[in-house]
Amino acid sequence: MNNELHKLLYYYNEEGYEGYDLNEVQLLEKKDSDRIEKLKLLLHHEDRYIAYHAMLILLAWSIPEGFELLDRFITEKWEEKESFEPHRLHGEDNVYDVITNALYIATFNGKTEQELYPFIKDFLHRYGDCLFESNLKDFLLKKDCGPLLKEMEQAMQKALENKRYYQASQLFPVLVHYDKKTWRKYLDTFRSLISQDNRITYNIQEAEKTADNLLKDDEPLS
Repeated sequence: MNNELHKLLYYYNEEGYEGYDLNEVQLLEKKDSDRIEKLKLLLHHEDRYIAYHAMLILLAWSIPEGFELLDRFITEKWEEKESFEPHRLHGEDNVYDVITNALYIATFNGKTEQELYPFIKDFLHRYGDCLFESNLKDFLLKKDCGPLLKEMEQAMQKALENKRYYQASQLFPVLVHYDKKTWRKYLDTFRSLISQDNRITYNIQEAEKTADNLLKDDEPLS
């Protein structure tokens, strides 16, 4: 990658701080129009990894062409042809979780969560088969995703079926956030799986705290 391309994708300079970091570029408040046009051109780059990074920036900035490439990315199954975000520990591709973070930033640049529902639904459909670290969970908790409750529950159940126990447990506090009845419905299931992955405990505790805040009576949770 030449210096000009590297600067286009990764260079940021805002509020006295500067460096090379794609995440910081996504968060830039001032979007240079010339840079946007050059990033649009990169969406057609022969190197899909470069096109993918340009897409992440344009998604975060709510530029339509970024969403057009995301549609292609999904339809053409780019993630099956090469790895974009290999996880440092698990070896799986965390690409859709990273894309979710770009969509989350887009909500601060003019996109509503409702406009992004089709993408979030698609990612939930993949949840039981693909690696998702935490960005999808954060999006579901921080944005109004109540209309996707059915898809969330189905995603969690599929992750359980595929023995992605910790990943399934990440959606437990999300479900409780939107429907407190799911606390009792799934509590025993996740308690029984702590021996498989102790990290499940943290999601149980988070779900418990959420349920406790939602309950109006004095009935004990467990």
